[in-house]
Amino acid sequence: MEHIGILIGLLVAHVIGDFYLQPASWVNSRNTKHLQSPALYLHALLHGVVALLLLLIISFVSYKQAGQLPSKGSIQQLTSLSIGIGPLCIVAIAVLFSHFIIDAIKSYAGSSTLAFAIDQAAHVAVLVLLWALLTNQFDALIIRIFTINHIHLAVFLAYLVILQPTSIFIKQLLSPWTKQLDELNKPKEAEHLVQLPIQTTLAMAGQRIGYLERLLMLTFVLMNQFAAIGFLIAAKSIFRFGNLTKSEDKKLTEYVLLGTFTSVAITIAIGLFTHWYISTP
Repeated sequence: MEHIGILIGLLVAHVIGDFYLQPASWVNSRNTKHLQSPALYLHALLHGVVALLLLLIISFVSYKQAGQLPSKGSIQQLTSLSIGIGPLCIVAIAVLFSHFIIDAIKSYAGSSTLAFAIDQAAHVAVLVLLWALLTNQFDALIIRIFTINHIHLAVFLAYLVILQPTSIFIKQLLSPWTKQLDELNKPKEAEHLVQLPIQTTLAMAGQRIGYLERLLMLTFVLMNQFAAIGFLIAAKSIFRFGNLTKSEDKKLTEYVLLGTFTSVAITIAIGLFTHWYISTP
């Protein structure tokens, strides 16, 4: 696709404006005061200004390198180019208003991980749409979207399977040992019951670690980088070494090893099958 540098510039402007030029006080003000927060308006204005500046710089540099501007060309000469100042200003204004609307909605959604992911996905989708309209790439973008084939779906399916389905299978496989560990770690005194919510949170953290571990392993298999898988397992073993070498944690050692090797075996098997499928003519 043409003019990909403009899309990258819009994404750079978004990252700078959202994560480097936005103080924490602005975020707190937006989440508490919502539409009555001055920070919400300042943040949207900042995004529009940063987007416009980067678009002007990218357009000026790219066309000058292409020999369409004289060595002493000025910013005003951009109006004679295929993408002039007018369209760039319209895109910057659209960035401003879209960012304001999305962040205003986000301020009512709280600060959960899901809300953050949806917020960022909405921003990126708007930027891609604006880039496609600005550079007359909308039709090409639609064609790219609808050229999804069985290979893309196979890779997507592999990532889906190694997450929740694999997690459920490993949990069921380890259920006998889980019950034994729960009995061993059951609080002996009532005062220790206050730790149960923390234990639940740590269990959820362990599940997330398993997700990330399998995501990385599947990616390495599909990239044919098996050495990286060994590094990943070694790194995990180092972090767990202190706990697993204690004699009283023998059952925990067996539990962790069984869970890890099951996770690795399933992920590698799915990765190899997917790699074979997408590589077969």
